[in-house]
Amino acid sequence: MSWEAVARKDFQDAVRSRWLWVLSALSIVVFAGAAIGQLYLGGGQQTPQQSQGLLQGFLFFLKQGTAILIPLTAIVVAYASITRERESGTMKLLLSLPHSRDDVVIGKVLGRSAVVALPVLIGFFVAFLALIPQASSVNFLVYIQFALLTALLGVVFVGISVGVSAAAKSNQQAIVGAGGLFGAFWFLWNFFVSGISRAVTDVFSVSAATKYQLELTLKLLNPIQSYKTLVDSLFMGDLQARVQMFSMLFGVIPNPEARQELGPELSPLFSDPVVLLFLLLWLVAPVGVGIIWFREADL
Repeated sequence: MSWEAVARKDFQDAVRSRWLWVLSALSIVVFAGAAIGQLYLGGGQQTPQQSQGLLQGFLFFLKQGTAILIPLTAIVVAYASITRERESGTMKLLLSLPHSRDDVVIGKVLGRSAVVALPVLIGFFVAFLALIPQASSVNFLVYIQFALLTALLGVVFVGISVGVSAAAKSNQQAIVGAGGLFGAFWFLWNFFVSGISRAVTDVFSVSAATKYQLELTLKLLNPIQSYKTLVDSLFMGDLQARVQMFSMLFGVIPNPEARQELGPELSPLFSDPVVLLFLLLWLVAPVGVGIIWFREADL
């Protein structure tokens, strides 16, 4: 398939430009450093309960950093994947080969996804080796799930960035578009959720339970918040993880009203598989829009 050739070349170019090695080194420093700091600074042999608590603390601490670092890394790696070749003129050469425009976009997504996801998994593997001596009773299935979710977050933001790059006319437009979306997810999304919730409540006088369900739906449309609540579900269960989304100060101050209105059982519409679909939507939709836009683009 033609897109396979594009993906392979894109990945090989990243290896030659040392992107893969730089990102791998950064991932090892971040993940292994966090593991060593969390486990070894405590010192001494850990009981199973202490080991599990240490892992939970490690993942909670690391989740805050990966939710920023991984999307930014993906944006830097992928935002110019299409526009740079358009500006340099190599896109016309690429399309003169047996590659369609769809093949180019899909191949770029796959190639850049490998560039982002592989270093993440390498970093988690090295951190895994650091965790073994002091945490023999740790649930490593949870750890593996966290690693895969983090790699998926990187792939999602690669999809967003390549989709924006396919629709943009220049590198400047691409970085503004991808960076703007990241800024909206991190700094503006909760204001948007609160505004919509207040408007709906004022116009329709909905119940408190409906208000929280609406806010939860809007929060889950944010890929970063979807990722973080899926990580929380590894320890808390899906209901508590969704309630945690309404807490303040990074989950330190709980919201008992949210717990009351969303419980005692969580609706299947907010279960982990559905939240995962919310996250995957941000991989598929931007790429699809980018493909459609790029088909008609004047090169």
